[in-house]
Amino acid sequence: MDAITVQGAPMQYECGQGALGKLPIYLQALQVERVTVIHGKTALQAAQPFLTNVKTENWEFIELTGPCTEELTDKLASELQRVSDAVIGIGGGTILDIAKAVGFKAKLKTVLIPTLASTCAAWTPLSVFYNQAGEFSHYTIFPTATALVLIEPEIIANGPVEYLRAGIGDTLAKFYEAEALLQSFFKNESLPVAVRVGREAAVLCKQILLDDGREAIRSCENQLVTAGLVRVIEANILAGGMVGGFAGKYGRVAGAHSIHNGLTAVKESHSFLHGEKVAYGILVQLAIEDNWKEIEQLIPFYAETKLPYRLKEFSIDPENKEVLALIIDKALRETESIHFMKQPVSGHSLLEAILRLEKFSEAILNLSFTKKLS
Repeated sequence: MDAITVQGAPMQYECGQGALGKLPIYLQALQVERVTVIHGKTALQAAQPFLTNVKTENWEFIELTGPCTEELTDKLASELQRVSDAVIGIGGGTILDIAKAVGFKAKLKTVLIPTLASTCAAWTPLSVFYNQAGEFSHYTIFPTATALVLIEPEIIANGPVEYLRAGIGDTLAKFYEAEALLQSFFKNESLPVAVRVGREAAVLCKQILLDDGREAIRSCENQLVTAGLVRVIEANILAGGMVGGFAGKYGRVAGAHSIHNGLTAVKESHSFLHGEKVAYGILVQLAIEDNWKEIEQLIPFYAETKLPYRLKEFSIDPENKEVLALIIDKALRETESIHFMKQPVSGHSLLEAILRLEKFSEAILNLSFTKKLS
């Protein structure tokens, strides 16, 4: 087994009503005076009502719209390293990734204020990089921790519900992919303590999302901060980030994310968010594992929360062999994490799993509908 480097948490973290109002206190403790804020347009607008007691007159604000690239972060780091003590990222995953990369490259303290709960980007010390065309290039794990993460739940409650839903799908995969990895890498071995901590975090993610996910989505639809919504926010960001933060590669991606990658090969999936495609990938991974009991338990949750549970949800015809071939070919590339699973996966077995899932989901929904009528 390879050694695990634990990067479990940012240096300081707070989630709750009034968290952003404490930003000046935190910055003073961090000995930060010169600040540059990297943000998206709507993200800054969402955060500003909660920053009314923060003196920002001498702060520099940089609005960004493009992907996180090495070129962009190199340029920003060069510009900021002599004029700022800290970089604050306000926005979703892309903005936070840019802020983390700039902070590391320029040797600045990094403060993150997520305005969405769609990923664990606010927690994890890594950035995902793309090329100039917006295509995935690589990700880099930084050896330094983020100085501060502040979450104001009301911002997320007021935000787009589809991003919260996608975050639920992506975070739910933490449990199922971690389980697949542990079954593959630790067949006859006890788990190291760090991996056990990561696994417990994954179990917590699943428990909270299945218990509170419905309430959280309703809360977001009605722009209400509820206890269930706060628990889901922290599951998506805190607990989700802890899985890989403690378990390392044994708590990252397996089959579900490869299915996501396969779906990106066809235009029908392009309007769906990352976490929505990953959510469908969970079900395909479980079908590969022949775990139909778990699929049966998940499909009603997917239907209620409007997560995709079959190809038809993506407007993909399961009889279209050409489209399925594109998905399968990309999902099974040599570098894909689906090959970390203990089950050998071929084009034939993956196609069979997808088609069986299609029929099984139909049967489960028909059964649920019949029970409601009776």
